[in-house]
Amino acid sequence: MDQVVAIIPARLGSTRFPGKVLADRTGHPLIWHVWAAARRACGRVVVAADDARVAEVVRGFGGECVLTRQDHPNGSSRLAEAATLLSLPDDSLVVNVQGDEPEIEPGVINAAAEAACRPGVHAGTVASPLGAGDDPADPNLVKVVLAENGEALYFSRAAIPHFRATGGPARVLRHVGIYAYRVSFLRTYVGLAPTPLEETEVLEQLRILEHGYRIGVAIHACTPQGIDTPGQYEAFVARWRAANG
Repeated sequence: MDQVVAIIPARLGSTRFPGKVLADRTGHPLIWHVWAAARRACGRVVVAADDARVAEVVRGFGGECVLTRQDHPNGSSRLAEAATLLSLPDDSLVVNVQGDEPEIEPGVINAAAEAACRPGVHAGTVASPLGAGDDPADPNLVKVVLAENGEALYFSRAAIPHFRATGGPARVLRHVGIYAYRVSFLRTYVGLAPTPLEETEVLEQLRILEHGYRIGVAIHACTPQGIDTPGQYEAFVARWRAANG
């Protein structure tokens, strides 16, 4: 597989948890945990910050950082600006690692990159079987259904597939919010107009499918632990302290 560059969009503002990327109750800022996890999978990891304070912290712990605009509508848009600032060639493979995933497994990053390298696809992402406590009807848990060739047919906040009869052979898969693209397609993507299903479900990956592009999906069992609220951050701090004494 080609050399992979992990880019971490890091936005200082957050509606539910302002300044979360710099929260440091473990002794390290949250963005450091994400950067360190990504380093276990990729030789080059770059933080795409929207605030000089984040850039200063990242450079302070030895990370590579670029300062991007504050007005991006989503992480992929920020990723595209970062790729331009870094002068990455069109055929470079980049992985969008979310800035609030401090416990992301290296295998998830590698799986997304490998899915993006399949012939004929334009992007790669990851799906995982539902965990024991996961509710398929939870709109905060995005589901994905796949074609026989392992490409995405649809993503939804609704419970898909719907089991009309008792049981059924189809699996319910949760979408893991990580994306890998060639820089050339990343630039294409951010130039595409928003689409009806994307805006209805509020899922940016649907723009890719609605415009006729293809997404390869790797199945990798994992339990995503994104940090959206102060309570989730406190739970992460407790897990980290328990594991690190």
